[in-house]
Amino acid sequence: MFSKLSVVFALAFGALSVSAGGYYTDSNGIDYSCNSGPVQCCNSLNDVSNVDATNIAALIGVAVSDLTGQIGLQCNPVTVIGVGAGANCASAPVCCEKNFQNQLVGINCTPITVGA
Repeated sequence: MFSKLSVVFALAFGALSVSAGGYYTDSNGIDYSCNSGPVQCCNSLNDVSNVDATNIAALIGVAVSDLTGQIGLQCNPVTVIGVGAGANCASAPVCCEKNFQNQLVGINCTPITVGA
């Protein structure tokens, strides 16, 4: 009985995670969504012309010549359940194409749109 219950719980939680992966509602009730990937909160969002940000990206192996969006530094995914490091986003939530070094750097980041 316990194993059946744990399987049902795992499937239900997995479905919740997949369906809400690119969606976040902030504490003011504003809805945000990403077309691809999870909604993230970065401590810093920098233009590709920012020398410090591109130097950090280059140090971890990012081909900075291929960057088209902004560079996010110290990014955390916004959690589905609303607990943990990504539960509150003090800056604007973003969508990043790819993350490096345990989310130290996010590349091709764009501020996400406010949804209904």
